[in-house]
Formats: sequence, C-alpha cells, structure tokens
Amino acid sequence: FYATSSLGVIFANKIVLSTFKFPSVQTLALMQFTSTTLALKAASMLGYVNLLPISVKGIKSILPLSTCYLLNILTGLSATQNLSLPMMVLLRRASILMTMLLEKWMLNSQPSKTVQLSVGLMLGGAFVAALGDLSFNMKGYIVIFFNDLFTALNGVILKRTSEEYKKSKMTVLYLNSLLSVIGVFIVIMLVPGEVDRVQNFDLWSDTSFVTYFVFASLMGSVLNLAIFLCTSTNSALTTTVVGCLKNVLTSYIGMFVGGDYIFSFLSFVGINLSIAGSLVYARSTFKG
Repeated sequence: FYATSSLGVIFANKIVLSTFKFPSVQTLALMQFTSTTLALKAASMLGYVNLLPISVKGIKSILPLSTCYLLNILTGLSATQNLSLPMMVLLRRASILMTMLLEKWMLNSQPSKTVQLSVGLMLGGAFVAALGDLSFNMKGYIVIFFNDLFTALNGVILKRTSEEYKKSKMTVLYLNSLLSVIGVFIVIMLVPGEVDRVQNFDLWSDTSFVTYFVFASLMGSVLNLAIFLCTSTNSALTTTVVGCLKNVLTSYIGMFVGGDYIFSFLSFVGINLSIAGSLVYARSTFKG
C-alpha cells in the first residue's frame, strides 16, 4: 500500500506538472496540504486518530519543523517539474549526506564506515549520471539541492522537536499541513500573476488533466496514511526496504513518464551505480 501510494503520487505529480505543464507548483501543494489537513481532522472527529490540542506554545515549538516541511514539499514539486524522474531520484540521495553532516554537527552522531561508503557510491553514481544528463536543467539542479537541504533539516529538526509532539506523529503531520496551507496560500497571494496563471490555464476543461490533478491532490493525504500504517504495522527495516525498492522502480519507470528523460550511456551507468549504493545503504543501516 505504501509503495503503491508513493509511486502513484510521484507519477501523478510528474504528469500534472510536466506532461500537462500545469504552471503552479504552489497551487498543487496547496491542494495536497488541504486534503491532508481535512483528512486528518475528519479521522480525528471519527475517532480513528488522536490529535493533541493545539496551543500557541505548541505552534511555536513546531514552527521551525513546519517551515522546513513546507519548503521541502515546494522544492520537491518544483524539482519534479524541472527534472526527469530518474535524475530527481538520483540527486535526492544527496540529502542522505546532508543529513549525516547535520546529525554529526547538531546531534553528535557518527555513521558507520559501510554507511559512509554506500553514500559515497550513491553520490558517485549521481555525479556520473549528471555528466551524461542530456536534458540538463540548471533550475532543476538548484531546486533539488535546496530540496535535499530542507529534507535533511526536516529530519534533524524532527529529532529535536519536543517530546510531547514526538509521541503523536499524526499531530505533527496535522500541524505541518495546517501551517503549510496558511504559508503556501500567502505565497500564492504574494507572487505576481500566480492566481491569473492558474485561472487562465488552458486545460481546466480537459477531463484527463482534471482527473490527474484531483488524483495528485488527494494522493498526498493517502500517502501520509500509507506511511503511518507502514511504519506502525511493520518494522523500520520493512519500511526502508520498501522505500528503497520504490525508488528503484521510480528510476526505471520514470524514464518513460513525463517525456523529459533523454537516454545516454553515461547517465544510465550512473543511475545503476547510485541504485547499487542505495541498496547497500538500506542493508547496512539495519544490519547492526
């Protein structure tokens, strides 16, 4: 369920942003944040999840995490729009290196030699693939760098979040989504011409586009539910392995989705080197 949901939202985002060329990453993010917020609130009212009471103190304590969460989602969607899926998955692995460095600096954590070598292999593969990237997009590379940074910060800040909120992942997700709705709405209002671009988009009467847009909007909340069920029902190892296999499938299937991947021998070799590194990383992380 987790793997299927994750693949679904990645490919739906790609089709909406690249195939149909929807112009507003912010609007798609707003719809996904809104669907997640409403789904969690409804689940809370029906008694399926327990959300902690919202307080000013709680919002202040979680605001840095919510800010990283918002920027992580926005840069991730922008990277989806500007990069082919194989290159996006590849370059996203730099977030593991950034997380390692931030955890060493902020949490005094030291990864094993095997983990360090596997990360080196992933990044080496990414470098080789980038040299052979015939669809090179500078904006995409810049955006994915910041996406990696915000992903790493999000993970590290989460570990430093107050114990009260650590006990309720659904409350953290709910507050992140709620605050992100407010934040991205302000961004949409402030960006010149953003509302006009969305209103004047040519394909609002196209059934195929609307179907994919609604699907991508709703899949955000479905994916979050799937992650919660996967992590609460299965071991961390199972979740990580499934996530790793999902990235492998995204890399290969993504070559045929979106229409922006251009095959080259060098990039293909780099993609496979990085995938090998990610498999070693998944194994070494939990071996001991």
